[in-house]
Amino acid sequence: MAPTEKERLDQVEPTVADLITTTQVLTAELGRVSARLLVLERRLSGAGSGPDEDLDAVDGEVADIVAALRAAWEAEQEVLADSVRVELRQEVAEYEALKERRDAGGARLASGRMPRFERDALEHEVHQLDWQIGAREAGALDAATRLAADSAAAEEAWRQEAIVAGEKAREEIWDAAARRLERALAQDLRMPVWFRVGLGEITSPDPSPWLRAATGLIAYRLEYGVRTAVDPLGDPPSAASGSAAWVRRTEAYTDLVDQLQSLRP
Repeated sequence: MAPTEKERLDQVEPTVADLITTTQVLTAELGRVSARLLVLERRLSGAGSGPDEDLDAVDGEVADIVAALRAAWEAEQEVLADSVRVELRQEVAEYEALKERRDAGGARLASGRMPRFERDALEHEVHQLDWQIGAREAGALDAATRLAADSAAAEEAWRQEAIVAGEKAREEIWDAAARRLERALAQDLRMPVWFRVGLGEITSPDPSPWLRAATGLIAYRLEYGVRTAVDPLGDPPSAASGSAAWVRRTEAYTDLVDQLQSLRP
């Protein structure tokens, strides 16, 4: 006896249900892939579909701020960073302490009689101190010279004014960079290559690390006049001079490198 229509429907119903479920899953996956492709396309095309945005432009919004930062940069060339100043003072203090110990030992030796074993020990100690003083003398004298030059430079009125103005401008350039970034994102402007290379796409679900790194990168390039087309940060700075200007820039560079690397998947 042939199956009834209802029986035939009952037989195919599970298959139809499976097909519907599979279709729904595939549709959802297709939507996810399409969204991902759209993100990648926008990223490759410039993270924005509008006109090109010049995030490095020193225009009326930031011209005075950048000028103050450049003046502070020049002023701090001859001023030591606090950390360097501490190290140099420590070096001089240790050298002077060795000389005091040597002189005190020599005075005891010249003061009169003492047991032979004590005199021998003291003479050995004074000899060792003489050797240490000779080994450290050049470095200590150089440190003292640098500290004297630093003190003289730090007392110059024009440097003091420029450095104070630079501290204020550093806060202002950050705010200006944040506004520039917000405006570019809101208007869907096409970001420059260095921006895309450094930052990639906005992190989710929490975009705050990306926004902080992006703002810092824009501010860094404006403050230090970086104009590289592809490399986000330009050439690595060196803190070897010990000047406040170069030490600060090196610290900012290192911090930004760490932030940008943390955004990588």
